[in-house]
Order: sequence, then structure tokens, then C-alpha cells
Amino acid sequence: MKKLLVLMGSPRKGETYKAAQMLGEAFNKIEPVELEYIFLNKVGFGDCLGCHNCILKGEDRCYQKDLVQELYSRIEKADGIILASPVYNQHVTAIMKRFLDYFTYLWHRPALFGKVFFGVSSGGGMFKDVFKLMKTNVESWGGVWAGSLGIPHYEALTPKFQQKVDADVPKKAEIFVKAMNATKLPSPSFGQLMMFNVWKMNAVACKDSNPKDYAFWTQKELFDKAYYYKTKIGFFKGLAVKLTVMLARFYMKKVYVGY
Repeated sequence: MKKLLVLMGSPRKGETYKAAQMLGEAFNKIEPVELEYIFLNKVGFGDCLGCHNCILKGEDRCYQKDLVQELYSRIEKADGIILASPVYNQHVTAIMKRFLDYFTYLWHRPALFGKVFFGVSSGGGMFKDVFKLMKTNVESWGGVWAGSLGIPHYEALTPKFQQKVDADVPKKAEIFVKAMNATKLPSPSFGQLMMFNVWKMNAVACKDSNPKDYAFWTQKELFDKAYYYKTKIGFFKGLAVKLTVMLARFYMKKVYVGY
């Protein structure tokens, strides 16, 4: 039985919780899954201090390291992870944002390759920025973004639109389950290839100020590779990446020392 971890960015069991439950019920009609809910407001995180210790010295130097590593361990053991946040002021909640802040070190040293993530949100319908932030973080961590489900205030919907939502949920669940059952890592997008090359430049340029990143790239033997893992990159995509990286390097040299 697959294990799904729901990281709840809502402080209560409201619409977002119900949306996650709807998705869970749809999962179980496809194949049996076990859902575990973690309410992030009960984890006990203080605010991120922006000290950069996790990036420059290692995640074990974060003042909240025990909480961060416990969450990371739960994510690592799960077959799929649902990031759930209602829309607060047109974006994720402060609770969800705090969680994302503490995992920023994974942008520099991604490690969640093959982990499948899915976004759930509820509210007035302004889900674009919520899911964009989640997707950007997930893919920067190395994870696979399988899609998202946004449900406007369900009880306020007309019967016609409630039926539309009810029909949409199992379709999204099927997409998520299919992604979890995939046997191959996905081919990286142009944006992901660009980020890989930018971090490669950064690791070299900042090897003295950020030895943790340089050690990561060296130990993983990434400096001579086209991506974090072996994958087929089309000729034209590869060419476009090379040209864009040249422009990025030119810009970085003009703006920053060491590039």
C-alpha cells in the first residue's frame, strides 16, 4: 500500500482539509493508499531567520534542524506528498511559506529526485500563484510535480459546478497515481536545465564562500554532467540551453564578483 503524506498549510480542518480528503477518497478507488496528515502549524516552527546557515554550512546548522530533519525524513519515506494550502491574500498561508523557507537549502543541493508532489488549494479561485510557488520549490528540490487541484468555496457553488468539481477530482487523482507508478524520472524542462547550469556556475564561483555547495557538486561528480541524473536531452533543447547559459554567464560576470 502506498503512503501519501499531506502537509497541511491550514490552521484548521476547513475547506482545504476537505479537498484533500476528497482526493484521498478518489485515490482509494484507484488503488489502496494510506494518508497521513501533518498540520504544519502544530510542528512548532519559529520564523526562518534568513541566517543562511543551512545553505552555507549545512542543514544540520539550522536552529530548527530537528524539526526540519524530522519533516524531511517523513517526506523521504512517503510515496507521494500533497502540499495543501488555502488561498490567503492571493497566496499560500504564512504556515506553508514558513515550511518552504526551511527547505530552501534543497534548491542548492536537491535530493528528492523521484518524489512525487501534488498541490491542493481552496478559496475564492485565485490558485495560480499558490501552485506556481509550490511547483517551483518542488522542482528545485528535485521532486516531480504531478499537478494540482484547486476547489473554490465548494458549498457556495451551484449544483452544476459542484458536479464539475466532483468529476474533476478523480481525474486529478488518476494523474497523481500514474506519476507515482512511473518507473522513469521525467525529462527535465528547459527551465530545469537552466537552473542546473546556473547552480553549477554558482558552485564554482562561490566555492570559497559556500564550500558546502562546492563539495556537493564535487562529490556527486556533477560538474561534467548535463543534468543531475542521466536523461535524454533533445539536440535543439540542449543547444538553446547552451546559448542561454552563455548569456547568463555574461550577465553574471557584469553583476557579481567571481563569475
